[in-house]
Amino acid sequence: MHATRTLPLVTSALLSVALVSAAGCSSSSSTSTTTTAPKSTTTTAPNPLDLPATGSVDGVTLSVTSSPLTGVAGKTTMHVNAQLTGSVTSSHLEFQISDAPSAASGKAATTQQISVSHAGTYPLPTAFHPSKAGNWAVTVTYAPTSAKKSKLSVSGMPPKVGLPAPFPQLVTVITAS
Repeated sequence: MHATRTLPLVTSALLSVALVSAAGCSSSSSTSTTTTAPKSTTTTAPNPLDLPATGSVDGVTLSVTSSPLTGVAGKTTMHVNAQLTGSVTSSHLEFQISDAPSAASGKAATTQQISVSHAGTYPLPTAFHPSKAGNWAVTVTYAPTSAKKSKLSVSGMPPKVGLPAPFPQLVTVITAS
């Protein structure tokens, strides 16, 4: 009778080991290891609206991000960051936000300037809240104080009316509230 009770226990234990092995797992006393098959992945191109707008001149790179991409008039805060890398010298960063149809028309709703002297990330100094519907484009200009260095602007503002924005990720579309 003792052998009859042991046989179902041994069969049950063997069945458990077989199931665990079939599932791709192994087990021994108090240690367990799980092996999983590699998952298939899909590679997609990054969304250009998620990438910073970038330009370079004289060994300096200016990368600009702006968010959000959409909002509601009077209820949205625009956030802008400018990252400088490379041979940054004493200079100014000028942030402009405008709803003008092109760089050749109108003036910015806000113009803010800060002094910089080294590589780093610099935010828009004062938050901007668009008060009316429209396409609000960000322009950031790196302006070295040395006359021997070139200015660099990265902008979402179309150069002429009717042309597309050079960096659409720097344009926030604001709808009426």
